[in-house]
Amino acid sequence: MSIVDHLSNSTANLFSSVTVDRAPEYRLNNEELSVLADSTNARFLPVLDSQVLVSSSTTGYAVAALTRSIFDAEFHPAGPMIYLGRFNGGHHFAIDIEPASSAHTAGHLFGDLRQLAPLLPDTDCALLGYTRAMVHWQRTHRHCGRCGTLNEARNGGHVMRCTAKDCLRQQFPRTDPAIIVLVENGTRALFGRQAQWPKARYSTIAGFVEPGESAEQAVVREVSEETGVEVVNITYHSSQPWPFPGTLMLGYHAKAGDTGIRLNDHELDEAKWLSRTEIETQMRDGTFVPPTPTSISFRLIETWFNQNAATPLRVLRKTYSELET
Repeated sequence: MSIVDHLSNSTANLFSSVTVDRAPEYRLNNEELSVLADSTNARFLPVLDSQVLVSSSTTGYAVAALTRSIFDAEFHPAGPMIYLGRFNGGHHFAIDIEPASSAHTAGHLFGDLRQLAPLLPDTDCALLGYTRAMVHWQRTHRHCGRCGTLNEARNGGHVMRCTAKDCLRQQFPRTDPAIIVLVENGTRALFGRQAQWPKARYSTIAGFVEPGESAEQAVVREVSEETGVEVVNITYHSSQPWPFPGTLMLGYHAKAGDTGIRLNDHELDEAKWLSRTEIETQMRDGTFVPPTPTSISFRLIETWFNQNAATPLRVLRKTYSELET
């Protein structure tokens, strides 16, 4: 049996391309964390209303990892520090900040990570995705889900624990699993479109995994619910953390047992089968726009498309489409 390098496949997905040493041993020692936060190699990544801080220069954008002195001079924390781990020789902390805060240092700006992603180095995207997801989770879990009492941050911000002595319920960072699948039949693949998407944008089929089902069962159910197509021979491709706000996308390829399309749950405005030749033709005339390369959906399409195409999908997209964010 051949072994597929799923780690490399997933690392090639945006938001997956950095390996932070999360150093969990530091999370349990508040005194040691305080010393780390005050050290010269501590770096702070502020988040303002879900926007991340980046530096801007003539050469492009990059993550803005601030020293303690610069952070304290410019920002007011709105929540506890979250220890992210070691990266590039520094101990990195994420922190939510007050709306009144602003980046006064020249060359810094807050922006939407989804829009900034195509303009940032892949490793910076991954670090900022981790930052954004953790801050969002902490911000939305400030009170106990059982009794409503205020929570306190523990374990370097990776646990929120109820402060009521008769409760002490702990909550942990949440990641919601979702499947995304490219379905193929012969030389064609299945694409769907939602009404609110940009003009001519099409993508693969996706949906959240529900309680009591495996990821593969979710593939079968979602494709059936959205398009009426029966799928067989499901193959795993890769995964992608999607920090908007906290989803783990599980990517698959699958074969179709039939090709009849029925929009059963009306989640899609349209679904259709396209060959590689039809995709290239429709990209040229502007009636088919693929997902942005930031998404695992693009990777799934690209893997299938490039198997039997004269021109790679990324080249076609660059040729026929304007940059979309």
